[in-house]
Amino acid sequence: MTGRWSFREGQTGKIGPHSPPARTRRTEVRMGKKKAAARSGVSKRTPSKGLSETGLEAVADDGFEQMEEAEAAAAIAGGGARTVNPELQKRLDLLAELSRRGDIRGFVRVFVPHDLTQDDTDYFAGELEGDETRWQQLAQEVQLIADGSKVLKIVGDQTTRAEFRYLMPNQTLSIQREVVFYCENGDWRAEG
Repeated sequence: MTGRWSFREGQTGKIGPHSPPARTRRTEVRMGKKKAAARSGVSKRTPSKGLSETGLEAVADDGFEQMEEAEAAAAIAGGGARTVNPELQKRLDLLAELSRRGDIRGFVRVFVPHDLTQDDTDYFAGELEGDETRWQQLAQEVQLIADGSKVLKIVGDQTTRAEFRYLMPNQTLSIQREVVFYCENGDWRAEG
């Protein structure tokens, strides 16, 4: 599930086209007593023979995480990413302005997908009005995307679809999020 903010909100832990494989543990059936190394999961290999399979997986996982963190830091240090599409930027700026003014109803009207019913749109706006924390988080994320300085990457052609990847603002953990905007008949909306 993507970290879209709309009515079906969700978060992602890490963004990447390929998640590292889940660690598996190989158990061998042996007759008799196990040696201490086998009981504790410690590799019986000596350092000169290399790491065990589990050790290699742990090193690969750590390397993958370090690579992701380095890419995120480089993107932010390089000024982030801002859309090259002027119409999409205009929509993002409008959403950011409406969120700064606290105009929840106006924001929702130009944010939600076209296929959302009026009842669902009203319900979503009501939920945001009733949950200040959720509204503030959504507003901060839209402002972050409109500014672009902390956007890690934009995926898509930015003509019909743009997926913004960024670090969730004001969090102690580095939670990477993504949101997709799509264009239908010249009108950019968040994908829901």
